[in-house]
Amino acid sequence: MKLEPIGTFFIDKAWKEGADCLASACDESGGEITGSQLKLILSRGERTLIRMLAIEPTDPYQEKTVGWGAVRVDQLPNLRALHVTNLVAPHGHFEQFFSEIKAMAEKLGCSEVRCSAKPAQARLFRMKCGFTPVYETLKVEV
Repeated sequence: MKLEPIGTFFIDKAWKEGADCLASACDESGGEITGSQLKLILSRGERTLIRMLAIEPTDPYQEKTVGWGAVRVDQLPNLRALHVTNLVAPHGHFEQFFSEIKAMAEKLGCSEVRCSAKPAQARLFRMKCGFTPVYETLKVEV
């Protein structure tokens, strides 16, 4: 299992290779961001696209893409956090990549990993990766 950060020059290529599935994760944001806006933000380097790769059991030299994600670094007043903003890994067992996410965070000088999720996803992240709630974000339309 490994994570492959995709450079900004290669966002369009990665989008054609399957990263466009992240648009479905954007659909869950409640209108916060669209798939095409995420692609633009990734190409500007404001977030980093990551490809989740698994080694084929029949051929250890062959890798298979099993998911895509987007992350950003949040420099807060008292800590630096790697924030997983989008994730799509159907049957990809994202929890197997969590040590790689933590290693990426450490390389970027982050002291914690955060994510945003709806309640069902949050339960899964707590069970599979040990996340704990920081706070809950609520909204009301005006």
